[in-house]
Amino acid sequence: MGVPNVISVVLGTVLLGALFGPTLLCAIKGVKGMSAAELRRLRKGIERKNLLLLDVRSDGEFQGGHISGARHLPLDRLKEGLPLLDALRERNVVVVCASGRRSALAALRLKGAGFNNVYNLSGGMLAWGKEDVVRGK
Repeated sequence: MGVPNVISVVLGTVLLGALFGPTLLCAIKGVKGMSAAELRRLRKGIERKNLLLLDVRSDGEFQGGHISGARHLPLDRLKEGLPLLDALRERNVVVVCASGRRSALAALRLKGAGFNNVYNLSGGMLAWGKEDVVRGK
C-alpha cells in the first residue's frame, strides 16, 4: 500500500469516527436509539409517567421550538446540571438534539453518570418534525 493509500485510509477512518463516533459508542455502551415513532407511542402510553425527555440543544434552538414537556439542559451545561436530574435517575430518559449527534454525546454522559435507561432520539428534531412542538421556554 502506497503513501497516498495510507493517507486515504487514515483520513477516511478519522472522518467516519467524527461522523459516527458518538452513535457507535452509544451502541457499545448500552445506549439505545429510539425512533420518533417509538417516542410518540411511548408518550401516548402508560409509560409516559416514567419518561424524561431531555433536550440538550442551545437556548436559542430550544426556544425556537421543542417537543412539549421536554426539559432543557444544554449539552455544554450537562455536567453542572446532572445533580438536578438525580431524582429522575430511574426514569426512561430520551435525549434529543437537532440531529442526534449532541444527544448521543449527552446520552453517553448520562449512562456514565449512572442513569440506567437512556435512549438517543435517532435523527433528533429533524426526525421528530413539527408535531407537538412548542416555542419559548
